[in-house]
Amino acid sequence: MQFILAGHMATFDPFKFSGAWYEVASYRAGYPALACFDSRAIYEYNPDTDEFDMQVGCRHLDRSVSAVKATMRCPPSKNRVCSVRYPNAPYVQPSYYRVLATDYETYALIEGAEDKSFVQIFSRYARPGNRFIEEKKQILKNWGYDPDKIHVSPVTVSKEPSERLSG
Repeated sequence: MQFILAGHMATFDPFKFSGAWYEVASYRAGYPALACFDSRAIYEYNPDTDEFDMQVGCRHLDRSVSAVKATMRCPPSKNRVCSVRYPNAPYVQPSYYRVLATDYETYALIEGAEDKSFVQIFSRYARPGNRFIEEKKQILKNWGYDPDKIHVSPVTVSKEPSERLSG
């Protein structure tokens, strides 16, 4: 698969992208700022279907955990846009998803809407630090995002994610 990474064409390696990611900062127009914390996603690439199986979850203010399973397909195309669908919720329309940039080992910048109303900074580590987040916000500025709208996502856990989501 080919993706636009850091402003140039590069080969996207789904095996390297697989694994656990923490959301450490985001901008989501229309979403309450603290609706979720400890947000993480686990991606597992299935070469037989050429799709990712995803588990996405977070903790709520009452300490309950919610999680949803999804599949992500990234067909080769001119615009390198992926589609996320929720098999257990067929009433939810497939959603736009684009990996803007990643080094596979520490960060991934994810665009969740074409109109710049949803962007995420992912880290392989629960608490990568403010410098890490500020550096990634500046990269997103080059993609047309307002860094002042991108806020740190609360992370309260001190250990790294397991390979499954649990409370």
